[in-house]
Amino acid sequence: MRVSYQQLLSDRLPVIFDGAMGTELQRRDSDITPDDRCGAAGCNEILNITRPDIIRSIHCEYLRAGAHVIETNTFGANRFKLREFGLQDRAAEINRAGVQAAREAVEECRERDIALVCGCLGPTGILPSSSDTTLAAAGFDELAAAFEDQASALLEGGVDLLLLETMQDLLEIRAALAGIRSLFDKKNKCVPLQVQVTLDRTGRTLLGGDIMAFLGAAGNLSPAVLGLNCGTGPDEMVPHARALVDASPVPVSMIPNAGMPENVDGTPVYRMEPGPFAGRLADAVLEAGVSVVGGCCGTGCRHIEMLSGLLKGKKAAARSVPGRTLFLSTGLGGVDLEQAARPVIIGERLNAQGSRKTKELVLAGNYDELYQLALEQQDKHATLLDLCMAINERDDEPETMTALVRFLRDRVAAPFCIDSTDPVVFAEALKQMPGAGLVNSINLEKGGEKARKILATARSFGCPVIALPIDDAGMAKTVGRKLELAGRIHELACEEFGLPAHFVYFDPLVYTLATGDIEAADAAKDSLDALREVKRRYPGMRTVMGVSNVSFGLGPKARRFLNNMMLHHASRAGLDAAIFNPLHLDNVDEYDADIRKLCDDLLLNRRANALERLVDHFEEMKSAVSGPVREPAAGHSPEERLKQKLFLRDRRDLVPLLDELLHAHPASEILNTLLLPAMAEIGERMARGEMILPFVLQAAEIMKESVTYLEPHFGKDDAAAKGKIILATVYGDVHDIGKNLVGSILKNQGFEVIDLGKQVPLADIVAAVRRENPDAVGLSALLVTTSREMAAAVKEFDRLGYTVPLLIGGAAVNRQFAERISAVGEYEMKEEVSADRYAGGVYYAKDAFEAMRILETFKPGKDRAPVQDAPKGPAKAPAADAPMSKPPPVEHGQLVTPMFFGTGDMLTWDAGALLDGIDRTRLYKGYWRTGRMSGEEFERNALTEFDPAFDTLKREILDKELIDARGYYGFWPVYVKGETVYLLHPSDHATEVAAFTFPRMRRRQGRSIADWVRPEGDILALQVVTIGPRLAERSRAYFEKEDKYTFGFFLNGIGNFLTEEIADKVTTEVRRAMYVVENRRGTRYGFGYPGLPGLEKQRDLLELLCAEDRLGITLTPGCQMVPEHSTVTVFVHHPESGYL
Repeated sequence: MRVSYQQLLSDRLPVIFDGAMGTELQRRDSDITPDDRCGAAGCNEILNITRPDIIRSIHCEYLRAGAHVIETNTFGANRFKLREFGLQDRAAEINRAGVQAAREAVEECRERDIALVCGCLGPTGILPSSSDTTLAAAGFDELAAAFEDQASALLEGGVDLLLLETMQDLLEIRAALAGIRSLFDKKNKCVPLQVQVTLDRTGRTLLGGDIMAFLGAAGNLSPAVLGLNCGTGPDEMVPHARALVDASPVPVSMIPNAGMPENVDGTPVYRMEPGPFAGRLADAVLEAGVSVVGGCCGTGCRHIEMLSGLLKGKKAAARSVPGRTLFLSTGLGGVDLEQAARPVIIGERLNAQGSRKTKELVLAGNYDELYQLALEQQDKHATLLDLCMAINERDDEPETMTALVRFLRDRVAAPFCIDSTDPVVFAEALKQMPGAGLVNSINLEKGGEKARKILATARSFGCPVIALPIDDAGMAKTVGRKLELAGRIHELACEEFGLPAHFVYFDPLVYTLATGDIEAADAAKDSLDALREVKRRYPGMRTVMGVSNVSFGLGPKARRFLNNMMLHHASRAGLDAAIFNPLHLDNVDEYDADIRKLCDDLLLNRRANALERLVDHFEEMKSAVSGPVREPAAGHSPEERLKQKLFLRDRRDLVPLLDELLHAHPASEILNTLLLPAMAEIGERMARGEMILPFVLQAAEIMKESVTYLEPHFGKDDAAAKGKIILATVYGDVHDIGKNLVGSILKNQGFEVIDLGKQVPLADIVAAVRRENPDAVGLSALLVTTSREMAAAVKEFDRLGYTVPLLIGGAAVNRQFAERISAVGEYEMKEEVSADRYAGGVYYAKDAFEAMRILETFKPGKDRAPVQDAPKGPAKAPAADAPMSKPPPVEHGQLVTPMFFGTGDMLTWDAGALLDGIDRTRLYKGYWRTGRMSGEEFERNALTEFDPAFDTLKREILDKELIDARGYYGFWPVYVKGETVYLLHPSDHATEVAAFTFPRMRRRQGRSIADWVRPEGDILALQVVTIGPRLAERSRAYFEKEDKYTFGFFLNGIGNFLTEEIADKVTTEVRRAMYVVENRRGTRYGFGYPGLPGLEKQRDLLELLCAEDRLGITLTPGCQMVPEHSTVTVFVHHPESGYL
């Protein structure tokens, strides 16, 4: 008797899928001829027709290894993938042949008690959620048809189940499910459907969706199994699989790769051995409750055999299965409404019928402002966002709604409540949503004709609906009528259309109490009574309420109090969801008792004159409000609002605000009394750790916009009021990101900045000083070697008799350095200094704001006074060095022999894969300098600011090919004398080719890096990597040409991160080639640090590696590498080695 897939799952037997088809085909590559592939190299699926014997043999091997389920060789057999090989017309034939090969294998392996055939459907390669039209080359309907066609052929062939796997775009999952479910309906036949998504290490899809977003895409559409596959190895996948086990209403699958891929000569290599692989998956089954396991890329029959052996006779760990679930999501995140705190808040501010501001924004097509409204509500904990685009002035509601959904779907995590009465709006909008949304609304007008169309759409997309008690007799106003229509709605939605009861949100309708009509006096009370009774009669059905309708027509202050009190009573009555403004959500326990009584008298109809008393109370209050009501920003003075624009990084309505201020103030006054003090306060906040650098840069961008707009209004004496400064990165130094940041902020503070760029010779700086007659000069240097150019500048300025103040900054300098180089006697980078000082003064500025404070003392016409004390006599001689301790002896183990000597092959990395693999938290905190934020603040800003910025830059990097990531490594025999390591020729071990001295540290037990190299003979590895010059060039363009300082800073941070990342990848290859992979043995050292000082030695290393010829890497006169996002390092393999 054939065992069904559902029966296996219900018995908690661990279900084992096969491993990778591609891995096994590679093993048989010598048996496959070009003719077998019909000229379609890379298309494994054509072998179903030309070499079914090979495909069948692989299936048999997996079955004999212990697999319960084998996947058909049809992963890429959809019309879009096959079109790449000119095989799209043979799609059905290829799929049917794939099933036949699998079925024949099952027949051949009759000894297997459990042998099921799974029809495999992979992604099309199209990303319908992408804003890039080249990536989103097909629409929802076309994708759905392609998956329907493929599933039809697989079903005809006789598969036992279908599998969507390696899905990366949630909207493609939605399209695939729509096509397959349509097929099931047409054929009146269905098989179990398993859906698997691919996540990166951080738990997100290629386009940024998380586990809850995945559940919102597929969880409501009756899958048999939900799971994860590909992307990572088992170690990285386990935490995300656990999260899915906790949230999923159905069994969970986990089908990882054989570890994380390593790029070897452009080919991904998977190194996880069968034993560890099987052990991790067995733990996931027996401890975490994963039900289905198998292997993806890099796995073979041996992996499955060991996995089968570990799970034989075992049962998956019991898991706590959620009861009712209802998932909604966008492309970023989602929510299970059944688990959300009650009442769920549905933000109401994006309703063009209920908000004049939203209507105006819709008419203007201002999606940026609509996005801000969405963010404000999300930040105030709105669980969902109501979107209503119906306006009388236009008849393009479907187009407007879909455009807004497309714009917001990858920008906000709060799912959408699509608010309309038009079935077409729902049908089109849901085709643009990567996850399910709330359909708002249906009613029973025209015998429910329109409701049936909407319910059919909602059911096919797995969406819940809001239902209103309205029929052809009108809106229900009494409790009895509301309950009558609730019963009819339940019958229609749940019985006729089969929606689960908790997918129906009944709105008892709330009417305004502001009319004063006696007939309407019980309107709120009746709605509350109906709500309670619906909850009692239909316990599975949910309730929702448009709360603010109760106060329509009253003044703003009265409305806020009355709305919150109505929400309070509805919540106590069991309300499940409220359409409400989250920015006005108050804790009513903090309300004054008298106001609560006034509101309750009106809501519960306890006094005949309750409305009059409430209105009179707020008339008497004028602007005094009892309770936690904050005045909106619009109530502030224009001057205060402008400052808030900078503090909150809000550029909306900036020009109208500046126009308003120009009526009352001269432009120079706006600059000097409002904008500049605000930026100074931002600088103080940054210094106190209250504001992170990216937010400072965003404020600087708004400052720039403001100054640019005000410039035509300045008087002729206003423009240069703050002074002029020349900025330059010194000769030999290619790192100018810090200098660019300083220049950007100083410009916005009103200074005239002459930026000479990077690698500026001293003669050019002198010529610029002579030409521009600046109030100060600012020099930047990253490295100790290039900082010597600053000392040379001081001496040259002094020789020429200049008295212009000199500001210095950068990682290589500090205040003590500034004091030393201000001495104009002999300067040899020693501690001793002369009593003679440069007349203009040398000042250290750690950041732009300190530079600004220093420059404030040099305003034109103002005496220049030093901002820091300078010693009047010679500096004290430094204390004598303590005697150096003798380092403990180092034991050297067995001699290491590498796979080769000399340089190895070029390694390359795919830019998309590198960007997908970025640990965003580490990037944001370490490279974007956001680490001072609290956990909650960081998470909020990561979602609303950093993630969208990263995604935008990621798209630009890929579109413009800004990354060319390459690198390689090599091995040299060495020996040691003292602290010097001598490198020998790779083929002639008697010839010295280079030498590096590793100085002994006065601390760290007097250790030298050379101590960890075997004196009589050892191996040293050298490696070099680069991402090319284009990313750095684009970063500078953001600063210098586009005034987009934040993007320039962020892009440079991505470059620094990826350079380190690929350096780590090369080091992994080095360890593998030296056979020292255990415990990440060994240490990589870069030049310019205490253990390996002196950048000039990089030249020897780069010559040994032929880096200029192979990678185009050169050195500046200051020994900095060009391209700047490059590293060259030395690797010492001793297990005790470390950083000094």
